[in-house]
Order: sequence, then structure tokens, then C-alpha cells
Amino acid sequence: MAMPQMVPVPPGTPAPWPPRPGGPALVWLAGLRALVAVALLAPLAAFTAGQGQLSQAAWLALLPLAPLANSALGLLLGPRLSPRGLTLQFLADALVVLAVVWSTGGLLSAYTPLMLLPVLAASVLGGRRAGMRAAGVLGTGVVVLSAVQYGWLPAPTALRDPLQVALLPPLPLTAYTLAANVGGFVATALLVGHLSESLSRTGADLARATTSLADLTTLSQRVIDSMTGGLIVTDAHGGVVLFNRTAETITGRRAEDVLGEPVDRVLPLPAGESDGGIPVRLECSFTRVDGSVIELGATVAPLLGGGGQRAGQLVTFQDLTLIKQREAERQRQERLAAVGEMAAGIAHEIRNPLASMSGSIQLLRHELTLRDDQATLLDIVMRESQRLNDIIKNFLSYAGPQRVSRSRVDVACLVTEVGALLQQQAQGPGVVTIRVDAPAPVFHDVDEAQLRQVLWNLATNGIKAMPEGGVLHLGVVAVPDSGGASLQVSVRDEGVGMAPADIERMFQPFQSGFRQGSGLGLAIVRRIVTDHGGRVSVRSTPGAGTEVTVSLPAPVARPQIVPILRSA
Repeated sequence: MAMPQMVPVPPGTPAPWPPRPGGPALVWLAGLRALVAVALLAPLAAFTAGQGQLSQAAWLALLPLAPLANSALGLLLGPRLSPRGLTLQFLADALVVLAVVWSTGGLLSAYTPLMLLPVLAASVLGGRRAGMRAAGVLGTGVVVLSAVQYGWLPAPTALRDPLQVALLPPLPLTAYTLAANVGGFVATALLVGHLSESLSRTGADLARATTSLADLTTLSQRVIDSMTGGLIVTDAHGGVVLFNRTAETITGRRAEDVLGEPVDRVLPLPAGESDGGIPVRLECSFTRVDGSVIELGATVAPLLGGGGQRAGQLVTFQDLTLIKQREAERQRQERLAAVGEMAAGIAHEIRNPLASMSGSIQLLRHELTLRDDQATLLDIVMRESQRLNDIIKNFLSYAGPQRVSRSRVDVACLVTEVGALLQQQAQGPGVVTIRVDAPAPVFHDVDEAQLRQVLWNLATNGIKAMPEGGVLHLGVVAVPDSGGASLQVSVRDEGVGMAPADIERMFQPFQSGFRQGSGLGLAIVRRIVTDHGGRVSVRSTPGAGTEVTVSLPAPVARPQIVPILRSA
């Protein structure tokens, strides 16, 4: 969605004048015309007809058609009515009022106050310029009317008959009345036009300010919703007044449901805000609506109002679960790196003396004549020395750097071979059956020796987990995905199973679940799979067995280099 573009408008920029008249203004003007035409002129026409002046009555009856037609045209055009057209309508109104005054006695007419209405309407809707034009037409009309009525200007009999000449006031009074009327027209046009233009400009400025404020509010809301961390704002009483979109995602609650609630019900944080309003950093566990538990890091700061007074709180928080997991993984890798550095020292300090001890015991075993109990003791020493040597060998294999040498391998054939070898060496009180699910060749780029070690370690653990016997299932399948085909190798036993706590630490070094185990087999499995860019997943139920699945991603396609042949 495009962001709103805010164009700043200088405060002193005047609004365009005259503006296009809106619908309500035109309706108001049409109502005023209808009132004058129907409520005043219609009774006047009826009264004139009752006195026997039929021609004048007919004229007064037809005269309202002009303002009514003006109103119909204005309402029809609406906002499309141009300022020039609006001015012509006001001039027509002024001529209609002059005709009414002329027809009802001229200067002695009772309808002379109506001459202010066109000036007022023109000034309100058209500004000072339109008002002055209407005032000019009316002023000129009054002067011409007075000249005709006093006989200074010749006119046809039809125009002189409606004018009353018997009761005309003295000339000085008439001159004063004319000056007062014309001055009143001009003053009304200037004053009302100025107020109307000022009000219109103020309204335009207010509309621009409202639009800018709405755009700024929209932009602020989008910035708040685009924050990578959750944001909660409270009032002075601790009620939530703002809850952004990221806060909804982290907590699993909607803003509509938490607005107005106390913040400690929405995000229970341990008390820790210090004196003096200094922001405080807190970390705690949080249970989401769906029941999952995440780690939160929150900063609580005061929200200051006018005069520096405390007006509420600002709470910003982030989901630290993934960061905590990465930190734990980093620490584990650091520990493993430290163990790797110790591998050379262990090999030098332990393995060489152990080889000398084993060789010496073998010589003694063959050269000395020993009783049966002495031979048994030497055999125990030889067996335990070999076991200790195997532990050191596995430890060095786990801790030392290993180079992954990939090649195209039929993994299904490899799994079948490992299954056949395990079936021959399977020993124990119970009978263990090896079943291999690899019906078709499955090719993948792997290190064959390392993958064989992974299968052997997992299968050996599965056999040990079935002391009473059972079936060990080995399977391999290619899973299509967007980048090619990934590889999944599974080893499933029907043994004793594991508790969830044991699953969490089964791949850690020296965490063996068997009496004779070194605790390094599964750690080596995890390291090899990680070196291949894959992952290991475990599903286990106590008393029902365990299934370990190794997933290796599709190999990354290497760019083909096309040789460029250069001509001699």
C-alpha cells in the first residue's frame, strides 16, 4: 500500500476565491429565493389583482419565475456552476428585486428592504467582488428609479405608472435616502464579503490542517505497527491505550480485547521500575494465549506529559526465545571447540601410555605361566584397556575436525548393507530382527563413510534399547522439494523408549543411557549430520520404542562453466 504523501502548505497561502459553491449553499440560496417569490410576491400579486390592476398583477405573478428558474439552474449544475455563472445569477436576483420595488411604488415601496438580500447572498457565496457587483446594479437601479420617479429622466408610460409621485419626500431627504441606500449596499458587500472570504479561507486552512493531521496520524500508526518489537502505552492509571500489531503477534491477543485493561493483566512483568523514572530492562517467561511459553525482554519507561509530569508508561518488548536458543547453541559450540582443543593433549597424554600398557600385558600373557584366576585378571585388564582405547578413539573422532568428502552414493544399497551386517552381529538374550525398507535405489551426495557411521551408531543404540528382542526398522526415502530432493533416513526400534527430558540431552557428549556406552555415539551422529547441513529429529514413547530420522538437504547445484572457444 502506498504511503500518503503530505504536501506542506505555507500558513500564509490564501485559499482560492471564489470557491465552487457546495450543494448545501445552493440549496440555501434556492430556499431564500423560493421564500421571496412565493411568500411575498404571490400575496402581492393577489392583492394587486383584487384592486383591479390586472396587468400589474399578471406582471407580479410572472416575476417569481425568474428566481425560481435561477434556483433550478443552480441546483442542476451544482458544483459545476462557475463563479461567473454564479455572479450572473446574483445580478438576475438584483434585477428581480428592482422590478418588484419599481412595480410597487418605487422609492415609496414597502419592499425596498428586499434590495439587501441579493447583496447579502452575493457577498456570502461570491465574496466581495460579487457583492460589489450586486450592490452596483442595485445602486444604479435606485438612482435611475429616483430620476424617473421625480421626472428628471423621461420614461415610457408603462414604467411611470407604478411609481407613486404624489407623496414623494423633499429632494434633500430623497438625496440622503439614496446615499444611505447605496452606501448601505456597498458597506454590506464589503463587510459581509470580507467576513465570508475570511471564513472560507479559515475553513480551507482547517481542511488542509485536518488532512495533514490525518496523514500524519496514518503515518504514525503505520510506523508503530511496523516496529519489530511490541509496544504498549498506558495512561496514568495503568490502563492500556495503545497496543501495536507486533504486540498482538507476540502475545497472541488482539488490541480490541486489551485496550482499557490494566497492563499487568496483559503483560505481567516483575516489578522493577526504579525511582527517578529511569527506563528499566527486564527479562521473564511469558505464557501466550495458545499455552506456549516464550522468553520476553522488556523495557519499561515513563511516559511524560506536559510539564514533565508522569502521564503513563511505555513498554517495549521482544520475543527472545530464538535469541536465547541461538545463545545456548553458541555456548555449546564454544564448549565443543574447547573440547576439540583438548583432544590433542588427551591423545598424547593417555593414548600412547595406554598402548604401551596393552603391549606389555600381551607379552606377559604369552610368556608367563599363569593360574586360571591370574589369566582371567589379565584378560579383564586387556579388555578394559581396549575399551578405554575405543572411548578415546571415539572422543577424538567427535572432537577433531572432520572433512566431508561427498560423492554420489546409493543410500538404499548402503542401508541394506548395514542392515545385513547388523543382523549377523546382533547378540543378546532376545532375538532382534533387522528389517530394511529400501525398495528402490536412492542416490544422494554424501560422505559414504560418515553416513555409514551414522547408521551404525543409531542402529546399535536401537538394538541395545531392545534387551528382550524385537524388530529394528531401517528406512530411506527421497522427499521432493523446491531445490531438488532431500534425503530422509530413519531408524525405529521397539524398545524401552525415552522420556522427553532424556530426548533433550541424548545428543550431548557422555550422556549414555546404557551401562557399557561411552556416550559419544549420538554426539558423533549429530556432528556428522550438522556437517552435512541436515538435522536429526527424535520421536519416542516410554515403553513403545524410539524413531530417529536424519534429514539431509538436497545438494546445492554447482554453476556450470561453459568454455569459450576463441578463434585463432
